[in-house]
Amino acid sequence: MKQKALFVLLLASMIFGSLPAFSRDVTELKTDWHFYPAYDVGRHPKAETVSVPHTWNLVDVFDGMKYERGTYLYERLLKKDASLKGKRVFLRFDGVNSFAEIAVNQQYVGHHAGGYTAFCLEITDFLKEGDNKLTVVASNAYRTDVAPLAGDFNMYGGITRPVYLIVTGEDCISPLDYGSSGVYVHQKNISRQQAQFDVETMLSLCQNEQGLTVRTSIIDAAGQEVARKESAATGSSVVQSFTLENPHLWNGRQNPYRYRVRVELLKGTQVVDCVEEQTGFRFFSCDADKGFFLNGQHLDLHGVCRHEEGYQTAGLYNEAAMREDADLIYKLGCTGVRFVHYPHSKYDVQMYDERGIVLWYELNLAGPGGYNSPGYMKNPQLESNVMRNLTEMIKQNYNSPAICFWSLCNELSFKYDEPATFLRQLNAKAKALDPQRLTTLAICYSQDKFQGITDTFGWNKYFGFYENQSGVGEFFDQAKIEANGIPMGLCEYGAAGSPNQHGFEKIVTNKIHYEENQARVHEENWRDMSTRDYAWCKFIWQFSDNPSSIRYEGDRRGMNDKGIVTYDRKTLKDAYFFYQANWSTEPMVYIAARRYTKRTDALTDVKIYTNQPQAVLYLNGKKVGKGKRDAIGRIIFKDVTLREGENVISVKAGKLSDECRCTLDSSAKQQDGKQQGGRLDGAVN
Repeated sequence: MKQKALFVLLLASMIFGSLPAFSRDVTELKTDWHFYPAYDVGRHPKAETVSVPHTWNLVDVFDGMKYERGTYLYERLLKKDASLKGKRVFLRFDGVNSFAEIAVNQQYVGHHAGGYTAFCLEITDFLKEGDNKLTVVASNAYRTDVAPLAGDFNMYGGITRPVYLIVTGEDCISPLDYGSSGVYVHQKNISRQQAQFDVETMLSLCQNEQGLTVRTSIIDAAGQEVARKESAATGSSVVQSFTLENPHLWNGRQNPYRYRVRVELLKGTQVVDCVEEQTGFRFFSCDADKGFFLNGQHLDLHGVCRHEEGYQTAGLYNEAAMREDADLIYKLGCTGVRFVHYPHSKYDVQMYDERGIVLWYELNLAGPGGYNSPGYMKNPQLESNVMRNLTEMIKQNYNSPAICFWSLCNELSFKYDEPATFLRQLNAKAKALDPQRLTTLAICYSQDKFQGITDTFGWNKYFGFYENQSGVGEFFDQAKIEANGIPMGLCEYGAAGSPNQHGFEKIVTNKIHYEENQARVHEENWRDMSTRDYAWCKFIWQFSDNPSSIRYEGDRRGMNDKGIVTYDRKTLKDAYFFYQANWSTEPMVYIAARRYTKRTDALTDVKIYTNQPQAVLYLNGKKVGKGKRDAIGRIIFKDVTLREGENVISVKAGKLSDECRCTLDSSAKQQDGKQQGGRLDGAVN
């Protein structure tokens, strides 16, 4: 890590013609942590050696219904030698869940509440020559002053994101502004003809300010410097104004163009600190009648809700898992994604910056939905911590072009204290910190109590599953009238589905989650919402199954199985391909109900998902017929007769083809009257 940082600095010196006397050095503190429970106060506690990121819930969460919420200690040595003389030393934590206290040599340095935003502390004055003991007390124990208070997801304890040691000169670009990079690109007036923006740089200066300069360079995607400004470095910040003619706009999936913003602090001609950020210039809006617009063009904002959780990593920072999810989401054809229910890591955000997918980015003020727990209580310390988390969330992700919406909460209830007053305070703070972006929130009831707090809002509604009937379109038409001109979206909808449970009946129980029923619910919802442009977002709940200790449903303990992808990402459920047929431009064809391999009814319907205009169906090598794609990406072949034993079902759509097999055993037909027939009873017409 150190060698890479030095190489970047040497390369910068070659480009800009000034050899740095010293610039910042960033080292990830990954190994050699000693870990033990906080209750072990013996002289020689039995410690385990671990690497960070780390959680103590990595194993127990996969047992299903229970995981430990407690307090543990992490310790490691930091060495101070002659190389640090005259330098400043900072610790940056990208995330400690959910409450952290930091000490160096048994001296308290600081604390942080909230497990999903970064924080940075200066430890220069706490270090002595030689070895120094760093202690991190981490707790995910339930407490009423740290959000989230509730949620349908697990809150894993530990140092769940990376830790960095940052060494700078005595004068530096400040790493202490709410855990941000200290560099903010304020987009003021953006159009296809011109981009007017300010670059604000936060400074931390210990020496005489004379002779210090801030040099800011704007670099395009080809590596060419397109603008540069130099200003005297005085005070706590420097603001430099720029204008780019005919800028390349960040234009979603069509062209996710980004610029690099390099800020250097110079003493004379020597670079003493350097920070680089990426950004993209764009303008956007929401209309209550027409939906979302990006760079003046309507963009149907459809996609998925997603937790930052990879398979068997229990919420740990995992770049490979983030890339895998982003690739599957891109392949699906999403134009937008809702990050739930807490701020995701900066690397996760960058995956969507790069792919041109608009983000709804959410604060960790998550409510209980239909569960018996508060999402908000009028606790002054809770409000203070949440307000700080909001500030951190915005400042740390300020330069992302993908983020167009700051979400203030999810499914808060009025069962406890009334949250509207505090939400208005959060909204005012968000607009003061970032006037260019829109604010939003997610509700599941009481529209009249929440609308008007934020610029937009979204509904979480599960027609065909929890509501147990279709009709989301009718509901939304009425809700739009009641919204009184405030843009409204659908930010959660869907149904549970297990790839191990199959049948065509409309059954909705806790223990029966037919994959085919999940697909039916999505078909019904998308049929209604695909034609309603006024809904500025349409986000599926959810991208992948995720652990939740409060659930025992379908065929899994401790798992919310509403994902259209399984938790291990190995199985793309039928619903995934349904949306691919509607959203993706990449040619595809897919036979639904392919995992329903053991059948008892000879007469069945065969459903195809495709974005091709027509397809030909074959059964056991014989042509059944040709069908045309309907308005929601399906071709349904009615009354196909299977033969006893194995059947091969295949389909061709131009050069594309797909095939699956099933076995008919009519003698095994159920005798209790609840026959798992082969007809698509729930198919949308």
